[in-house]
Amino acid sequence: MTPPMLLPLLLAATPFPAPAPVALDHCAQAACTTLGEVRVCKCAAPNAQSVDLLVVDRPAERRVIWPTEARPGVVTDFAVQQADLDADGAAELLVASVMSESEGMRIRSWHLAVVDGAEDVAVQFVAHDLPPDWVKGTALFVTEWTYEAVPKQPEPAFVYVGREYEYRHGVLVPAKAPVLRRRYTPEFELERARALAQSEDGTLPGRAFLAHPSVTKGADELPRRTMRVVLSALTLEEPDYGLYGEDAEGALVSFSSDGQDGPLLRLGDTKARRLFPLRYLPKDPERQWIGRAALAAMKDTQVTGLLFLP
Repeated sequence: MTPPMLLPLLLAATPFPAPAPVALDHCAQAACTTLGEVRVCKCAAPNAQSVDLLVVDRPAERRVIWPTEARPGVVTDFAVQQADLDADGAAELLVASVMSESEGMRIRSWHLAVVDGAEDVAVQFVAHDLPPDWVKGTALFVTEWTYEAVPKQPEPAFVYVGREYEYRHGVLVPAKAPVLRRRYTPEFELERARALAQSEDGTLPGRAFLAHPSVTKGADELPRRTMRVVLSALTLEEPDYGLYGEDAEGALVSFSSDGQDGPLLRLGDTKARRLFPLRYLPKDPERQWIGRAALAAMKDTQVTGLLFLP
């Protein structure tokens, strides 16, 4: 049995050094970081027909590659940590890479990946305004900005949301911690602007933002109107994908992780009443999803893209 005083040390994530520019074949620009025998690189596509990549090289010629989205001319804007999240003795790699930064509010979108320690797979998802301490112990704290309806108000509110997950062998599992929500008010705007001016790496103190007295704690509401859909097919063009199903009459229902080929997909867990992160892609998604019945949210006669799995 592990002594209690050693547990925090065992659970603490180990950061990699800051990435440094390097020259790599087939990359317009590249940057890498290395810790021990593990190297992680970000590679900007050399031409319009190629894609930006994140690449992990481990001992025994173990390599994991997944497409990402890089900002033009920037390849050092990623960070890597190492921690054994699923307690199997093989440390996972946690890679956080900037995808884009919006105009105006300068909201940063981060492409996150958990590279399994035992298998050569990467679980992927997206976050906004990522906290530097998004990994704490075995919990992953994933934040996003979204619009949410407000009772008796004609317009939706702009809200910063934090959800916690556990990583288990290639999938994310909703944690017991409540979903945290904070409306974007003039006070929050000033607080965030100060934090943004002080941030050196583009991360923001999301946990502190969501410790404010105005924060509400709860779950994600299940849709009031739903349609039963049996998931039947998946098209995968990482980092995006399409998910397809059939309704009770056998009609095709389409969803898209980027909203290009159907309603913008957002997956949720019915039992936990918890949405999964944006653009969530687990290990072996076909095995995870295909053949399962799910509840698709409806507005009037159209599916909205919100899909809750049992």
